[in-house]
Amino acid sequence: MMDRFYQVFGQFLVFVYHCFDRIVINGYLTGLLRPENAVFFFRDVLGCRAITKEVLRRRTDEYTRWVEAFARNHHVPIEWAQKDVRKEDYVRPRLRRMERTKRYGVYFIFKSMEQGPTFRSVMPKFPTADPDYRILRPHRSRFAHYYFYLRDHVLGPMVVRVASFVPFHTTYYLNGHSFIAQELTRAGVTFRKDDNAFLAVADATALQAAADRLSPQVIRQRLDYWTLVLGPKFSRRERQAMYLRRGYFLQQVEYCRNFIFQRRFPIHTLFERACELGLGQLTAHQISEIFGLRLSKRLKGKLQTTLEQLTQGHHVLRIYCKNAFLRQYEKFCTFLRNELCANNLADFQLKKGLEHLGAVREKFLAVTDRFAAAQAQWLNVHVDFPLLQDLARPVQVRTAKVPGIKIHDTRMIRLMEVLLDGGTVITGRRATELHQDIGTRFQLSPEQYGINQLRYDLRKLRAHGLLERDGRRYAYRLTDKGLRVALLFLLFHRRLCGPLAHSLFHHRPDPEAQPHSRLEAAYHKADAAIDDIIHLLKAA
Repeated sequence: MMDRFYQVFGQFLVFVYHCFDRIVINGYLTGLLRPENAVFFFRDVLGCRAITKEVLRRRTDEYTRWVEAFARNHHVPIEWAQKDVRKEDYVRPRLRRMERTKRYGVYFIFKSMEQGPTFRSVMPKFPTADPDYRILRPHRSRFAHYYFYLRDHVLGPMVVRVASFVPFHTTYYLNGHSFIAQELTRAGVTFRKDDNAFLAVADATALQAAADRLSPQVIRQRLDYWTLVLGPKFSRRERQAMYLRRGYFLQQVEYCRNFIFQRRFPIHTLFERACELGLGQLTAHQISEIFGLRLSKRLKGKLQTTLEQLTQGHHVLRIYCKNAFLRQYEKFCTFLRNELCANNLADFQLKKGLEHLGAVREKFLAVTDRFAAAQAQWLNVHVDFPLLQDLARPVQVRTAKVPGIKIHDTRMIRLMEVLLDGGTVITGRRATELHQDIGTRFQLSPEQYGINQLRYDLRKLRAHGLLERDGRRYAYRLTDKGLRVALLFLLFHRRLCGPLAHSLFHHRPDPEAQPHSRLEAAYHKADAAIDDIIHLLKAA
């Protein structure tokens, strides 16, 4: 499906790549998830007869002391997270220092009071024969969580959040672009990366190959390592007595397809047009087709399109479907991203275990492909590109401002017609030769069109990039862009706009008695098409 997008915009693209962006993974100690597991751990493994609040608190205190000792021994700052302060922005200077010195490991620790799952020890409602009998119930309460900001030599910058209360849930925040940057650095491939976007790369094939190497095996190996280093500690006897290995499950996945355009392509205009068409033409049926879901009455959730503005001033086109959404935005004048974000993989009939990351990649890649193909079909129409408006605007040349070129400027049209006499010859023509040819062809005296007026017109053409000098000689020739613009101006006035405007406002030849001319037949078709367009525009 991407072939349609390449057919429309392939000549303007530098390279395209797709990869995972943000990945949030939950880690659970499967041996401590349920209350009965926790009872077995504390009573049979640790030998605690009464599982009181103090017993549960003891494991929390042990882990808290270990974190403080770790921060002290490794000279890592540890602070409470402040309200209304974005953690990533706060620690970014330290991350840059780590990258400059090429060091890896933990560089900052945040403490934050947050809601999380734990267990609550309560006395039984009625007396029992065992005075130490307690009931453990699942409970959500507010307690301390630790955010470890670290730099890994495989996954790059990442965050590990560890809950300080039993069952010690962990959360991992990764970014696929960080993994790709590490892979390209090891391979010696030069690139330019800004935030979470690659804007230039020496080998686009190597970039895509690096993105495809992010696998569940690679992620699990690094998560196991950092969980062992930073997570709560369990003795060998405790590990032998019960299963205390963590299971990893995908909580949030973002998969993006990125288009890097040439700088001269008006990507902002393209994005504005895509937003207009997306807001006006995307129906519920089309949204369900893009997401690969069947539209029925049983489908719960949102099916809508919105245009939002971020705090940085960028606009984002969002397409919601159930608990997922597609978003599109442009940055850096050359970068366009289509990104699918899912908070519940069950919406796509996918399992959330980390080992199913490959299936998630295939499904999300197909969704972004369908969205890009649909947009290419919408944009493959006649639209108002601002070529004539750009030529009509004045341009700044050093300290002087040169006026624009109007499509109705008679002097410019005459000059372009004479310049086109040379076709695509290599050598240029002098100003005096051009002045003589213009005067002869259009019967103009030197008083009506002087040599200084010609030099002024030549200066305007040069300022807009339509004319160039022939080396060091005072001779001029049209550039490739100038040749196309000159042909457009002349065809518009002499062979296109003139005949069609005359037949529209003054006299239209009788189609029954038209001569056997392919050009005249095309004019009659154009007359009928213009009538249809005017009728449609009136009805719109």
